[in-house]
Amino acid sequence: MLANLLFSVNMSLPLFVLLGLGYILARKGMFSDDYVARSTNLVYYVMLPAKMFLETANTDLETAFGGKYMAVTVVGVMVQFVIAWVLSNVLCKDKSKQSAFAHASFRGNFAYLGVALLQNIYNTPSVVSAAVIMAVVLPLYNIQGVILMTIKEGDGGIHVGRICKSILKNPVIISILAALPFAYFQIELPYVATKSLGYLQTATSTMALLTVGASIKLDAIQHDLKLLLKAAGVKLVVMPALWMGLAFFAGLTPEQTVALTIMSSMPAAVNVYIVTDKLGGDGQTASGAVVVTHLVSLFTMTAVVFALRTAGMI
Repeated sequence: MLANLLFSVNMSLPLFVLLGLGYILARKGMFSDDYVARSTNLVYYVMLPAKMFLETANTDLETAFGGKYMAVTVVGVMVQFVIAWVLSNVLCKDKSKQSAFAHASFRGNFAYLGVALLQNIYNTPSVVSAAVIMAVVLPLYNIQGVILMTIKEGDGGIHVGRICKSILKNPVIISILAALPFAYFQIELPYVATKSLGYLQTATSTMALLTVGASIKLDAIQHDLKLLLKAAGVKLVVMPALWMGLAFFAGLTPEQTVALTIMSSMPAAVNVYIVTDKLGGDGQTASGAVVVTHLVSLFTMTAVVFALRTAGMI
């Protein structure tokens, strides 16, 4: 039992050391708001797409995109969206804050934190099961976020063209689509391309964690802390339990179960604040939820890894 606990702490704590370092550097003036914004763009538009292209190009598509795993992933994303919506109506009485609450309850920071945690767990720069999450779940998050905000805060209409356009312009989706022919036809990338992309792949998690930590504003949690803790409970406790149950029930492999459970245990993504604020939701509540879920996840993420380790999944 103690060995499992130490393993869990060793897997999650390094991530929060880098988050904390990013926060400290920002508070000391080494990371200005402009630098954080530019670094975030660098990770989002260059480093993460390069990483996903390299990993997808070298992926066994039959293994990664197996029918059962795909089905569970898609169904799970739909179910958690409905649960987040319902619980936002139940737990958040202020209707002006419900969209922010629901958004923070289902959209997690897998691209930056989740992938890094899986790399730690499996001690490898590439985890096959993560490819499906990046290719399927993240676009669905975008669709669900727009649907939620449009119905809750907008004119109630769903603009399909706008949603499709935003998905097709997503740099991660573009990089995955570009890499699929290489994976399908098993085309070996030139050494120069592999080595260059490898440098970016190695640096992605470090840069992402530092910028996320630098973007944390603790003063955001002074606003309605009780409500924010409720959102954290839904995102970091209810959702991992849901996904772990779905994976066990469907009989997924240990790696697939771990990947989906880790995905669901991630704190709210920074995009929760950006999308909520831009589409007319309560930006202050969304920002607070991002900060609180990141702080609380220091404990819940370790607990999730411990549960998976104890269950023999890791």
